[in-house]
Amino acid sequence: MPVGLHLLAGRNCYIQEMGVKRERARIILAADIGGSRARLLLAHAGENGWQELRRRETPSAAHAGIEPLIGGFLAETGATPIAACIAVAGPLEHGRVHMTNLPWTVDGERLSERLGVHFGFSRLRLINDFAAQAHGLACLGDDGLVSLCAGEPEPEGVRALIGAGTGLGMAVLAGTPRKPVVLASQGGLADFAPRDARELALCEAMLAWHGRVSLEMLLSGHGIERIYRFVSGLSPEAPLTRDAAAIAAAALAGEAAAAETLRFFARLLAAAAGNLALTVLAGGGVYLTGGIAPRILPFLREPQVAETFRAHPSMSAVLAHIPFHVVCDELLGLKGAARIASGLARDEDD
Repeated sequence: MPVGLHLLAGRNCYIQEMGVKRERARIILAADIGGSRARLLLAHAGENGWQELRRRETPSAAHAGIEPLIGGFLAETGATPIAACIAVAGPLEHGRVHMTNLPWTVDGERLSERLGVHFGFSRLRLINDFAAQAHGLACLGDDGLVSLCAGEPEPEGVRALIGAGTGLGMAVLAGTPRKPVVLASQGGLADFAPRDARELALCEAMLAWHGRVSLEMLLSGHGIERIYRFVSGLSPEAPLTRDAAAIAAAALAGEAAAAETLRFFARLLAAAAGNLALTVLAGGGVYLTGGIAPRILPFLREPQVAETFRAHPSMSAVLAHIPFHVVCDELLGLKGAARIASGLARDEDD
């Protein structure tokens, strides 16, 4: 049997791994479920963190709901975790989440009861996906970051996350490393504010097409498609044969309309990041997360992006000190959920 797989036989056992001395194993489950992709992890939680045992990524919409998604994974592995943390895309209200880009409603208490009956664990925490990403910053290595503006970070300054993917998410991390305070947000659904004549023309086109313009309508995968229509002079009724990934690929290959689309998108994202930095005074830095930013790095590295981030005349000196990074680790949210689940496992032992 491969090393580590024998851990899945139970939630508390004693193991021998790679010659390491035997210790009590605490199996945890972490999940990061977005509108497009669901990532699930089983890990061994030790005193100094966690060690991955099994990980899976699957299209979220391929499953009928969150219970069959998680239950199927646990049934296949035979695992009975001691604790779990489930991160989902949507606002958490009274322990429930209506997912933003999926027709799922997730009730944390009901999910804990139903999974607990079948798989034995009793500690489950449901959190917002960007709150999980904020917790995941503590697990981020230097190779997981690309800095667009180095700034002068405050050691325990507030940090802000903004991430474009299926939607647009935001979160804030305050407190200290030992006592982090994470604030989830739905700021991605705030109204878009144009800053010049071209952005005003874009806003007017979006108003005509959709009746209202939020940040998420422009700063997401579908947002790239909408900006491409605008740049290309296409009407909303005209068939679009490319999705956001294809537009990005064409842009990286040098196609003019696609490249202009991503430059426009990158400036809009930088402007939103600058506004978020001012809103929370993010002295610890602003982090671009989500699936899109790492894939369009050449456009984010162009000088006008950093200039746009700082382009608030009365506050440009403040923004010049705030670091501005791209997170290239797509497992950031999953790692944050695993960090929380590890803490729940330790509490279970106490």
